[in-house]
Amino acid sequence: MTVPERPSQTTIPKKEKLAYGVGAITNQSGEQGYNAIAIQTYNLFLGVNPALISMVMGIMRLWDAIADPIMGNISDNWKGKSGRRKPFIFLGSILVALTYPLLWAASPAWTENTKVIYFAAMNVLFFTSYTIYSVCWRSLGTELTPDYEERTTVQVYTAASVKVYALFIPYFIYWAQSDLFENPVTGIRTVTGISAFFLLLAGVIASRVPKERYRKIAIQTEKVKLMESFSSFARDRNFLFIHGVGLGLLCSMLLVMAIGGYINIFYVWDGDTKQGALVNGYSSTILSGIGFVMLFIITKYLIHIEKKKLIFYALLLASTGSCLQWFLLNPEHPWLVLLLPIFFAPAYTIFWTIWISMLADYCDYDEYRHHQRREGMFNAASGWIMKAGGAAATAASGIMLNLTDFNIDLGGDQSDRTFLLMRILFVTLPLICLLSALFFNHFYSLNKQRMTEIRAALEERRGQV
Repeated sequence: MTVPERPSQTTIPKKEKLAYGVGAITNQSGEQGYNAIAIQTYNLFLGVNPALISMVMGIMRLWDAIADPIMGNISDNWKGKSGRRKPFIFLGSILVALTYPLLWAASPAWTENTKVIYFAAMNVLFFTSYTIYSVCWRSLGTELTPDYEERTTVQVYTAASVKVYALFIPYFIYWAQSDLFENPVTGIRTVTGISAFFLLLAGVIASRVPKERYRKIAIQTEKVKLMESFSSFARDRNFLFIHGVGLGLLCSMLLVMAIGGYINIFYVWDGDTKQGALVNGYSSTILSGIGFVMLFIITKYLIHIEKKKLIFYALLLASTGSCLQWFLLNPEHPWLVLLLPIFFAPAYTIFWTIWISMLADYCDYDEYRHHQRREGMFNAASGWIMKAGGAAATAASGIMLNLTDFNIDLGGDQSDRTFLLMRILFVTLPLICLLSALFFNHFYSLNKQRMTEIRAALEERRGQV
């Protein structure tokens, strides 16, 4: 088909991109803010078996995944004057801020079973609140602009906020052990309680400033059906391939989440939990710092490069970093671990910025095929796949730690066999996941040329947004 000439970008005001991007801080409460501290809080501070905690995390993520399609369907069909997304973003930000600190309020005096039951119950409350916020916030992000490249700049703002959050979350475990607090349990309660205020502030900003540009188009179409939408996504190869790519990188991180933290503390730092947590914080700070530089490079130099190529380069860098972990996690030279962000920071920054931009492209492809704007259902189905896969990987992470015969009571005096198994799993499992992501990326067909054709056809059919 002939593609009409158009401006290279359909820009949106910077204040909208900034306000939307800030909302990523609230969204990260159910990602980094949860994954990075759950096992260590309940295992190191509260004495709960890590396999039990990872199983609860996995099961409750499935509840989150079940709730997503329901919330997506409600949002897509909402006819309120304030929009389809923003009222729920506002409500969700309040609920997330209220429930996030409750996750960490278990008492050390309780039995292990009571702690696990409490954690599970608070997970239901928190992730129900998180679903209300996250599905609608992510849906809004796909609606901000119809432009192929401008969608990437939107995600640059989002990624910047994620990196600001990432500067702080790795220090939560370290700060909780500060002498300012009576004990680490009081510390983690205080730290997460303070963080809840910023989660609320970020979410409210995201609910007020950005505009919903596809709302008028959406309300003129027929009602979005839940099961029919979910089924159509599940049958589409491009939907499956793009999520195969995302799951590959996500699982490369989550499968070894528990093992990685424990290798750092007990293998590299001989069981010094405070020093291990501090160095992990340093590493994350370097990761974020390099990530900010990469965001500038993406905006300045990489914005015009085909997205599939950028994803390929990111996965290649992550694979290289995974291999090097065998050599750089070394108790004889413990500070070598700070070299790893040189590989992972560019890889993760490029990947998540570009991959999320590709999800917005898919929504145009979906409208082209089905004559409906189904961002809510798309993000719900997308979230279902990512969270279900992430839940399985999270549950497996604690089980794998147990399979190495790791014993918390031994501290840094684990057997050589245990440390060897931990290191082998820590290197090989991410590589398998990353290779699968490369496979799916190769067969994904929605490149820049195809998306330009689809946009032209949509605007000819229903006008410009």
